[in-house]
Amino acid sequence: MEGFNSADFFHLNPKLLEFVLPHIRDGKIVYVEDITEGFENGPAPLIGLYSGRNVGKQVVVVARE
Repeated sequence: MEGFNSADFFHLNPKLLEFVLPHIRDGKIVYVEDITEGFENGPAPLIGLYSGRNVGKQVVVVARE
């Protein structure tokens, strides 16, 4: 197994955004967020991360401003 540190490529972030953002706006790239509301509901999504139940990015909304 071989990995990399994304911080080593941080200087390329503007170039990445320049390429990716138009594709997101055009709907060619989509992303999914799995959102759970409330701090008290936080343990369930954490368990879900380790058991493969979530889809996309897991977010726990603690408070809305």
